[in-house]
Amino acid sequence: MSTLLPFPCEEKIPEGKYVLRTFEIKEGQVKEKLKDLNYEILASLSGVDLTFEKEEEWKKAKEILSDYVYTDRPESLEETLGRILKEKGFTLSTAESCTAGMLSSRIVNVPGSSEYFVGGFVVYSNDLKVKYLCVSEDTLKKYGAVSWQTCLEMTVGLKSNLGTDCGIAITGIAGPGGTLTKPQGLTYIGIFVKDKLTVIKRIFKGSRNENRFLSTQTAIFYLLKLLKR
Repeated sequence: MSTLLPFPCEEKIPEGKYVLRTFEIKEGQVKEKLKDLNYEILASLSGVDLTFEKEEEWKKAKEILSDYVYTDRPESLEETLGRILKEKGFTLSTAESCTAGMLSSRIVNVPGSSEYFVGGFVVYSNDLKVKYLCVSEDTLKKYGAVSWQTCLEMTVGLKSNLGTDCGIAITGIAGPGGTLTKPQGLTYIGIFVKDKLTVIKRIFKGSRNENRFLSTQTAIFYLLKLLKR
């Protein structure tokens, strides 16, 4: 049995000894991959959560879903990030456009986040992208604020200006609005860990606030992936 939680909502952390929390995989895909196992499942905007009674089934599921599992503990995505950053002794910074502080808010909701989060920028306007992140005016004119090129320059500027070990930059069209070439939900997420840097493109299909939340969820999820490489 499954339940799809509405948004916005207070995140429900799964309870139990054997827990798996996943993201970027649909409930139906999980059921197909784990059709021979017994578990409880809960789907929400945050991802798909699983709880198991038997350790051997939990271990098997963790191996099958390894690309999607971000934690095997009863903790949130941002708590998982905080734990790993503390273990590594890494610092984190952010640069946000369409999410307008939602990402940094989620990060600092975790007690002890001051040990790794140094701060960030909310650069809603193009002028602030240029001023604080050194985004080129030519790049903005040629490609627009919501583009792979602008996101890359935001990420590089964040890394250069704040000097943290890790960072996330987000630019997108949360909605309403958009065009045929740049639809509502189009989002670019730049992530760096030390000298590793990547830019991810997504087109989210939710409401304005759902798209903003999914931008932050995706950003943290892929930062965790990069940290584990």
